Amino acid sequence: MYREELLSQIKDYIAHHLNEEITLKKLSDSICYSEEHCSRLFKEMTGMKLFDYIRHYRLSMTARALRESEEKILNVALSAGFNSHEGFTRAFSSHFGISPKRFRKEKPEIAQFSPYRVRLIRGVNEEKEMSELVIFTQVIEKPARKLLLARGKKATEYFEYCEELDCDIWGRLLKVENALDEPMGMWMPHNMRPPGTSLYTQGVEVSQDYKGPIPEGLEVLELPGCKYMVFHSQPYSENMETLARVAEQMKKAMETYDPEIYGFKWAPEDAPRFQFIPLGERGYIEGLPVKLIEQ
Repeated sequence: MYREELLSQIKDYIAHHLNEEITLKKLSDSICYSEEHCSRLFKEMTGMKLFDYIRHYRLSMTARALRESEEKILNVALSAGFNSHEGFTRAFSSHFGISPKRFRKEKPEIAQFSPYRVRLIRGVNEEKEMSELVIFTQVIEKPARKLLLARGKKATEYFEYCEELDCDIWGRLLKVENALDEPMGMWMPHNMRPPGTSLYTQGVEVSQDYKGPIPEGLEVLELPGCKYMVFHSQPYSENMETLARVAEQMKKAMETYDPEIYGFKWAPEDAPRFQFIPLGERGYIEGLPVKLIEQ
């Protein structure tokens, strides 16, 4: 079979499975060639890495959907194969230089589906990867600080939160200058939840003496100094199925972990439990508050 015909089959497969999980194995099986040959052929004939092409293709399709429909941004992201609003916003903003929310509002002319370098980490065989997933733990100490957050009303997890607020909270959090770390999802302890506010929220931490502007819709909460037991998985393949399995293993690890082995105990009322955006290239990161056991 000629190389041009193979390339055409690869592109046809991608076009017909764009809203699904596309793996190199599935793609290579569809043309009856090895994964290595399939990947190398595509790079040699197009000048682009195979999964860069897929990412660009998907982002261009989402831009079209945002311009031509009123579908919620989260739904557009999920339909295009992205596993979170934040991950999609980050990819879209990096690729087009404008956030999805602003793009929908302003509808500027943009160069769609042009080559753009995107780092992609492709994992090892998924079954092997999951059976040997390594989870690291460490205790970190945070000083007294401020939290800028946007509360929901009843949300207990990420998707409920997005349904409630239906707005670009993440974009506002990213604009906070001099933040101590990246924005995060959080589960608020009972003593830090006013009546009628949600368990799950999103926010970003700043220093205790922060004097900068507070973006619209955010409130300020003083947080005392505290310690966290941070759970951090090894990197993993970037797809929704693998993310769900990593999240499940992380949950089990945190539920069965005994901090008393190292002289700590859980302190759920001391601070919010937090989670950074799960990214395959760096792993899954979540932190639970702890405190030293008094001797």
